[in-house]
Amino acid sequence: MGVVVKLRILGAVAAVLLGGSLVAGCTSSGDGGSADHALVEIGTARTEIDGLLDGTTKAVSPSLKYADDAFQARAHEDGVSREADGSAQLTRRRYVLTKVAKGNQAKLLDKVREYWKAQGYSITESASTFEAGARTKDGVGITVSIGAPGNVTISANAWVKDPKSEQPFGAAPSPLPTKADGTVDTMPKFDDPEWSR
Repeated sequence: MGVVVKLRILGAVAAVLLGGSLVAGCTSSGDGGSADHALVEIGTARTEIDGLLDGTTKAVSPSLKYADDAFQARAHEDGVSREADGSAQLTRRRYVLTKVAKGNQAKLLDKVREYWKAQGYSITESASTFEAGARTKDGVGITVSIGAPGNVTISANAWVKDPKSEQPFGAAPSPLPTKADGTVDTMPKFDDPEWSR
C-alpha cells in the first residue's frame, strides 16, 4: 500500500472520528439541550424558579423593590441540524428597581453568594466581576447581573420539555414599568438610604 493511500485512509478515519465527536459535542456542550441537561417537569421548574428568585431577593437586606417579567420559554435547537430537539429553556427575569450605587454592587453580589452557599447550591464561575451565579442539585440555575448603567437583573432558568409556547404561563404578574412612549423601562428608579448611596 502506497504512502498516499495510507495517508488518505488515516485522514478518512480521523475525519470520521472527529466528525462523530463534533456531532456528539454539539448536542451536549455549551448551553445544550436535553442531551446535556436533565429536563425538569415544567410545573416543578416554575415552582423552583420562583423559589430561587424569592429566596435570593429575600436574602438581600434592606429589601429591594423589583418587577417580574413573564416566564419565557426558548426552544433549543440541535447545533448541527438547527432543528428543535424537544427541549426548551424556561426563564424568568426579576428586574431590581432599587438603585444600587457602584460602591454597593460587590456587597450585593456577596450577599447572594453567601445565601446560595448556605442553601447548598453550586456557585458557578463567571469571568465578569459584575455577575454571580449558582445552580441547584436539580440543575435549576440563577444569575444576578449588573449592567453598565447600574441596572440589576436576577434571572433563573431550567431546562424543560418544549411547551410550544413562548409564554407558557401567560403575561407578567403585573405590568412592567414603561416609559412615556409605552416601551418597557426596567432601569432602577427608587432610592434606598443604604443601597443607593
